[in-house]
Amino acid sequence: MKRLKSLSSALKQPANHLNLHCGGHSLHFALCAHFSMENNQLQSVDTLVQDYLKHVCEDAELDAAPSRVAQVLARVAPSLQEEVEEKIKPLWHSIKISSVEEASDIFSQVMAQEFADGNTNWGRILTIFVFAGIIAKKLRQHGVPLTRENVEPICHCVTEFINTKATWISENGGWDSFLAKLGEEKSPWLALHYIKTKLISAFSFFSQYY
Repeated sequence: MKRLKSLSSALKQPANHLNLHCGGHSLHFALCAHFSMENNQLQSVDTLVQDYLKHVCEDAELDAAPSRVAQVLARVAPSLQEEVEEKIKPLWHSIKISSVEEASDIFSQVMAQEFADGNTNWGRILTIFVFAGIIAKKLRQHGVPLTRENVEPICHCVTEFINTKATWISENGGWDSFLAKLGEEKSPWLALHYIKTKLISAFSFFSQYY
């Protein structure tokens, strides 16, 4: 399998842009593992990621009890995930992911491209979970069992990326605000077409270097 080329160099991003590579040594940020919840308890982001992956990959060997955020996320995100999967199918079909390391690398590069303009909103936060679910399903399709040993590194990678957005999340109401937005009957904040287009565009750019 061809070695994944570094997307960051191709993008020629400015020096102050955070360069992510899960499994390597270029993750230079403080890990913020928890955010405040409505009931003043702390919600583990890693557990939230595990809960979502467990939902989209039902046979994953994870035993975390779904939180309130995870339950709402599981209700809203899968339909968006299915639409994105359908749109990227022509490109995605030709890419084989045979290891957790490759999965983490692809996730990091696509997310770096999606957020390269420096903008963050709740819709984009949602797409982090969506693409993590797509990656996990792709691994399983290529014969990588979604055991705890295999899923945990992916969860760690996704959690680290979400935590680079910790300041924005905190300043915008934390996960309480995320819940409120997901619960809106008509959610203009999501701008689902734009979100899908942005994620698909990021993936399409990445696929040029595979």
